[in-house]
Amino acid sequence: MKSKAKKKTKSLLALLKTFETDTIEYKEAKAALPQNIWKTISAFANAKGGVVVLGVKQEKNKLLKQGLKNPQKIIDDLISTISEKFNFCPVVKPEILKEENKYFVTVEVEEALKYEKPIYIKDAGPLKGGYKRVGSVNQRLTDKDLQKYFQERLASPDAQILKDSDFSDVDKKTVTAFKEMRKLQKEDAEELRLKGEELLKAYNMLSKDSKHLTIAGALLFAKANTIKRFFPHFRLDIIRIKGIEWGKDKDPFLSTDLTGNLIYIRNQALDIINRFYLTPFKLDKNLTRVGDDPFKKALREALSNLLMHQNYFHPSPSQIRIYNDRIEFYNPGYSLKNPDEYEVPGSELRNALIAKAFYDLGWAETKGTGFRTAILSLETAGYPPAIWKNDEKNDTFTIVFPYPTPQVTAQVTAQVTAQVELRDRIAKLLKFCEEPRSLKEMMHFLGLKHRVYFLKDILQPLLKEGHLARTIPEKPRSRFQKYVTIREKR
Repeated sequence: MKSKAKKKTKSLLALLKTFETDTIEYKEAKAALPQNIWKTISAFANAKGGVVVLGVKQEKNKLLKQGLKNPQKIIDDLISTISEKFNFCPVVKPEILKEENKYFVTVEVEEALKYEKPIYIKDAGPLKGGYKRVGSVNQRLTDKDLQKYFQERLASPDAQILKDSDFSDVDKKTVTAFKEMRKLQKEDAEELRLKGEELLKAYNMLSKDSKHLTIAGALLFAKANTIKRFFPHFRLDIIRIKGIEWGKDKDPFLSTDLTGNLIYIRNQALDIINRFYLTPFKLDKNLTRVGDDPFKKALREALSNLLMHQNYFHPSPSQIRIYNDRIEFYNPGYSLKNPDEYEVPGSELRNALIAKAFYDLGWAETKGTGFRTAILSLETAGYPPAIWKNDEKNDTFTIVFPYPTPQVTAQVTAQVTAQVELRDRIAKLLKFCEEPRSLKEMMHFLGLKHRVYFLKDILQPLLKEGHLARTIPEKPRSRFQKYVTIREKR
């Protein structure tokens, strides 16, 4: 690793001996980040990439190596500003170099993916804020340039090739899990007979020469460290907030950050969500609990949409926020389909290859009707309607599922509060019992001393409904008896 880094530094130092080209530009930048650097970054990202060298001024046939007063501040300003500056955040790699007791900063700009082009300064728009590199000059994009970029965008973004990947990045256990889940949907599916590499190629998850993964192939099947390497911002945060306001009383035990591939994350997230809603919270007129199947179906659809339609190059992670009165799904990636047309079947796919895999696993409906049949139908089933905000400017989509709110009285408030507490207890217990636990350990963990209450209201219902199982089922009263969480069948 060290020798590789040294080799790179030497090659960058060599840049100081050549004049500006289609991939090299010099900027004076004595004490601050030059504002015209954004034009160059746009131009390099829209072309084949390039390097900006700060601290050098090109004057006719001379390179004046002036150096920088505060190189680290310049890098900090660049990193803290760039993600908000462009429509898509370009990949830049800044580095401080020292030569002849002077400091310089090199900013390596990578070429953007076809899906991301044109890269332009957000506040100026694509025509006034988008640039291309012509020789050593940054030129504004023309209408013809924009037309070319948008035509190239028509290809699904998740079909783009990750050139630094190969089949060794694939997690074999995930491939096996995929085939097992696919078999549940269709026992005689042809792809079940295919081996790992053949399976991925059948789903267009590999390049034509089978050497590299596509974005979809990596997101669905890759190992966790590969996902982190290519998509450093991607994770799913599940946050339990014990209140109704953001930032108030976050429960660290019930909150978790999920990383890895989509198949792993979707299964883990579904387990966590299910554990919160094992005890129904829909109340009839007599405050009696009733079934919650339509609600859980809507949550499953929201989870699939969040993972299937996400912008995986967005700088923020996706989130599921569980409040006392609602659950929210925050998706980095605005809805491509107009929300006014959600009643109409069909969908606009951001990630067509991922969507195809989700359809085959039964995680999404093939005709794009899931949102209408699972989410918009909640009100018909007696639940509060879902609320959503589609923010194209910030490239986000948030959908909110309010819990049913009966007419407020002191008695109802107390019962709802007790129900929220019970839901949290069960969710905590099921997480705690991922490892087998004794009755004494479970009660101590929950801080409960009333054995009859624990057995009647918590343990027995969980055993009856198949969420917990005895480790010695043939001897229910054994003093060695323990209890373990059972994952819900898909």
